[in-house]
Amino acid sequence: MKKNVIYKSMLALALLVGFASCSDDDSTDPNDETYNTKVYITDGPIDNADVQGVYVTIADLQIDGQSVNGFTKTTVDLHALQNGDTQLLGDVDLTSETHGEITLVLDTETDANGNSPANYVFTTNDTKVELTPENSIINVNSNFDVSSSTTNEIVIDFDLRKAIVADAGGNYDFAAQTQLQNSIRVVNKNNVGAIMGTATNNTGTDNMTIVYAYAKGSYNAAEESENAAGVRFANAVTSSVATGSNNQFSLHFLNEGDYEVHFASYDDLDSDGVYEFTGMVEVENQLGLNLLDISVMANTEVTIQVLLLSILD
Repeated sequence: MKKNVIYKSMLALALLVGFASCSDDDSTDPNDETYNTKVYITDGPIDNADVQGVYVTIADLQIDGQSVNGFTKTTVDLHALQNGDTQLLGDVDLTSETHGEITLVLDTETDANGNSPANYVFTTNDTKVELTPENSIINVNSNFDVSSSTTNEIVIDFDLRKAIVADAGGNYDFAAQTQLQNSIRVVNKNNVGAIMGTATNNTGTDNMTIVYAYAKGSYNAAEESENAAGVRFANAVTSSVATGSNNQFSLHFLNEGDYEVHFASYDDLDSDGVYEFTGMVEVENQLGLNLLDISVMANTEVTIQVLLLSILD
């Protein structure tokens, strides 16, 4: 009888331990699992005609303070990555959650091939103008989500128009550190759409037109003036130069939401290759959309067509 009681007690204990183990397994946080994530870099345009390349050397890429495994020192021509073009930087596994920070650590000595300078503007007369950041560590506080149900492609959007400043002598350099950090944003391609279109020029000039996308309600006339870092339209989400026979433009990697678009005119007034702002452009919308209230959905493209009427003083 005693043996039977002991046996039953041991069996009960084993079942209890097994149940507890199962409970511990069931409580595992699914967010601890990681999912394949590719990290790309892209660029918004720079306004200057005498620029044919902007080379930046990234020595280390970090996400939430941790270096990306397998990343090697890379030199990227950001100027070549416009209109939705991207370059792969890394292929990593990340937890399914909202991540808060990407850090770019720039090499300030040599590029990926061991040549100096590491970061520079390459002008149309084949001159390298060295770019020297105030701080080689650029922290980008731009939340992005990693999903457990889809393939994730994270895009680092490096807006050269905000990140590089030129003086009256045609010299270039990185913007001040705060402006430089604010010139970069991070998005997940699963959550973004685009605004595409044409801007037929009926202004009577051959000025360059740049199209700016703003979050709805965030634009005001002060955007047309240079900020302390010497940057106009500093709060634009992204921008695009209208080019080609039909003045095509494309505003990529816009998170879902409502936007407004604005058109600005630039001209190389003193033939030095640097385009100066000459005014906003009055436009006529030809497709009936409200240019101050454009809804962008994920994985969709909104098409607009405008007629450029006149340059406003």
